[in-house]
Amino acid sequence: MTVALVSLDGVAKLAAIATRLVQETPAPEPASVCLTPGTSSISIQPSVGNDPVTVIGSLLIWTHSLTGLHGDWWRTAHGTLHITLRGRGPSGSRVCVYDAFPYSIARRYITLRKGDHETVTPDELYLLALEIAKQKENGQ
Repeated sequence: MTVALVSLDGVAKLAAIATRLVQETPAPEPASVCLTPGTSSISIQPSVGNDPVTVIGSLLIWTHSLTGLHGDWWRTAHGTLHITLRGRGPSGSRVCVYDAFPYSIARRYITLRKGDHETVTPDELYLLALEIAKQKENGQ
């Protein structure tokens, strides 16, 4: 079958928005981009490895142009600190960018029990990255 049963205008528009966002963001190509046309949502998972400073930096770069930015983090049952930032992108699209790194690296600065969720601001993430970088510099 070569003809769509329903119009794909929403998919094409959202794909164009996502393409523009990816091309205009000065970050490495993401590991995953997911489009949800019904809610005009774009989810992006960067691909930068497990280094927490790099992960946080990537999240901040991917979301630098979004408005209404807010986030949350949680400690998974498997010992990971999962971070999600959400905001509005081009044409009012909803953009979600997420990644994770081992919680053990952040334990010194964040107290979360397994399964706990908290809101987090980009400023808090930036400060966490600075503290972790200082810890690495000092060989701790």
